[in-house]
Amino acid sequence: MCTSAPEAIRAASHRHYFADYEVYDAGQRIAWGQVTIACEAPDLAVQALRARAAAQQGVAAGAIRLRCISRL
Repeated sequence: MCTSAPEAIRAASHRHYFADYEVYDAGQRIAWGQVTIACEAPDLAVQALRARAAAQQGVAAGAIRLRCISRL
């Protein structure tokens, strides 16, 4: 039994995602890594993951190739 319904509702609205990615420059893989996000809208998760990965690596979002996305 949940006694804190507002917290449960708030937690349910944010889904957590994990992605494994590669960074490409001139057709060559130059880096790779992992990134996580909490996102309310599943349709925006891919864009948010790519943007976060690009920020981590200091490159444009177009240089990021998401290899695998998992909802946690």
